[in-house]
Amino acid sequence: MTAKHSSRNAWDHMSRDERILAEFMMEVDGLVGAARAHRYLTERGASVSQATVSRMLLRLDELGMTESVGRSGRKLTEAARLMMARASQHRRRNQLIDDIFDEADRSELIDLLELRKVIEAEASALACDRSDAKDHLAMLTNLAAYDEHSLRGGDFSRDAIEFHVLLCRATHSAPYALIAEALYPEMHRLEPLVVAAAHKAGEKSRSSGEHASIARAVMRGDAEQSRRLTVEHFDTMIRWLSGISESDFVALIREVGGGVNR
Repeated sequence: MTAKHSSRNAWDHMSRDERILAEFMMEVDGLVGAARAHRYLTERGASVSQATVSRMLLRLDELGMTESVGRSGRKLTEAARLMMARASQHRRRNQLIDDIFDEADRSELIDLLELRKVIEAEASALACDRSDAKDHLAMLTNLAAYDEHSLRGGDFSRDAIEFHVLLCRATHSAPYALIAEALYPEMHRLEPLVVAAAHKAGEKSRSSGEHASIARAVMRGDAEQSRRLTVEHFDTMIRWLSGISESDFVALIREVGGGVNR
């Protein structure tokens, strides 16, 4: 590993063919030399010479991804193997998240809201003790943006989700922040459905008011009330989705154009 790069960020500096080659070395047994690497790349459509592949291997050495074993070939460094294993896990996680939002049915959406209710009820209580003036300002700014976009008839779905991200961040807890950062940004894809269900129930402005009440409780440091208000907020959204008829639900799906099943 060089001082210039670590295997942790080397991936960002690698070309497509270098990444393919690294993934190949991750999968195969034994050492990989220039001839074997060249054969693998050309079989997959790469237009490279063996000399070019040799230079690629040297560059992978410089990036800290590979190391030479005498004249027998090269292998991935242990640090590179760990980084690539983690990257594979992240890709799997991202695929699972995409599947949730692309193929979920109504019961799974409600399950997701139930899960978030448990997480955020505790997050809001923790935020009462741990949040600071910067967190409070971020919440107030978000509430103002939400109201402005709502009044102008604009898209406030991202504002709605951002509030919940800010609530988790205000715990100053790595686990809560991780959940929010990894999962919540994708939830804006479902927010139009929740908004449409709120309109159907005649409560289109309710979420904004509930967000404001939760924020005020957090800023006052009232853990009991913030927890209760957060639970009620999610119960409201669950009621909206549960209460509409099957035909109305199908119509809402068509209206928002979401990838959600019945």
